[in-house]
Amino acid sequence: MGKNGIRSVAELAGVSIGTVSKILNPSSSANIRVSAETREKVLAAVKKLDYRPSYGAKLLRGESTRTIGFAISMPKDHNVAYLSSYTFRLLNGIGHEASMKGYQVLLLNGVDYRCFMNIKRVDALIMINFALSSNPEQEQMREMFELFNERHYPYVVINREPGEEKMPKIPLIRVDNASGMRQVADFIVRKGYSTVGFVGELTSNPQQHHLDRCRFLAEYLAGTPCRLLPGAVLNGSGGGIPDVPRVGRYSHDEGRVALRYLMEKKCVPRCLVCGDDDIAMGVLKAAIEAGIRVPEELAVIGFDDDQNTDYLNPALTTVHQPLEEFGRLAVDYVLAKMEEPEKLIELVIEPKLIERESA
Repeated sequence: MGKNGIRSVAELAGVSIGTVSKILNPSSSANIRVSAETREKVLAAVKKLDYRPSYGAKLLRGESTRTIGFAISMPKDHNVAYLSSYTFRLLNGIGHEASMKGYQVLLLNGVDYRCFMNIKRVDALIMINFALSSNPEQEQMREMFELFNERHYPYVVINREPGEEKMPKIPLIRVDNASGMRQVADFIVRKGYSTVGFVGELTSNPQQHHLDRCRFLAEYLAGTPCRLLPGAVLNGSGGGIPDVPRVGRYSHDEGRVALRYLMEKKCVPRCLVCGDDDIAMGVLKAAIEAGIRVPEELAVIGFDDDQNTDYLNPALTTVHQPLEEFGRLAVDYVLAKMEEPEKLIELVIEPKLIERESA
């Protein structure tokens, strides 16, 4: 990189330092008011002097970085970095929309993102919610959200329930879990599956989403001929239910372990609903290994609609979340928030049951 600074560029082009700064800052509204002739002179001087703007100086001046942070935080009880297809689908939507709007995406890890926003390392922040039934970082997260709200930072959380964990008001884009499980329950009743089970995370601290989905399923099956078997509800661990270590956010092993456990207990239901597609894939694998015919002997239903579910044999019946659309909506919101500091959203997206061969 050349040793010449912005002053040298301005002198060579015969313009002010401010004009050079405007031309080299694509996010500046003043950029478009510079004449083509002046722009050409400045860019020629930049090329001749091999000048490159200092990113650190831009941060100190508080200028836009044209960057949106995407938080893929891993709680402390997760022992490896892992991006599920769920996260990739969100990232696809975020990345495409950000690119269309002239922004780039920076992946962030951790729990507390105040520093990234305070120094404007990113202009906005999109977070995925993976609330656990017991959140060890609750107080830290509460303080972070309170600061974000106080300073009107542009941020949004995907798939977080409103009022969760006594948090302040948070901008949300979320799936309607109740609607998704109502569709599943209606499907089960229509199919006439007499007994039903649920498999969530086999861990002492499972995701709240799985607990909620199981609760909604029980509510919608109540009073129907289809009975949710208490012994076939595996949502957590302990009491004889094995604990499966997390691998990232999800694990196929939970489905395999769950079905084997139910077989040992002679409590395999006619239909197994799973908290997510990874668990459902594990159930399908275990069923094949055990010689259980799907769906003739065991119906399996997932949640999320992983991009691979249609290519399984049998293809997986599941609840589709439009995660790419979640990503697009998240980018649109945080960019709008930059222009309207008081803007606050709660978007509830309707999922859709996708009927395939596994149920």
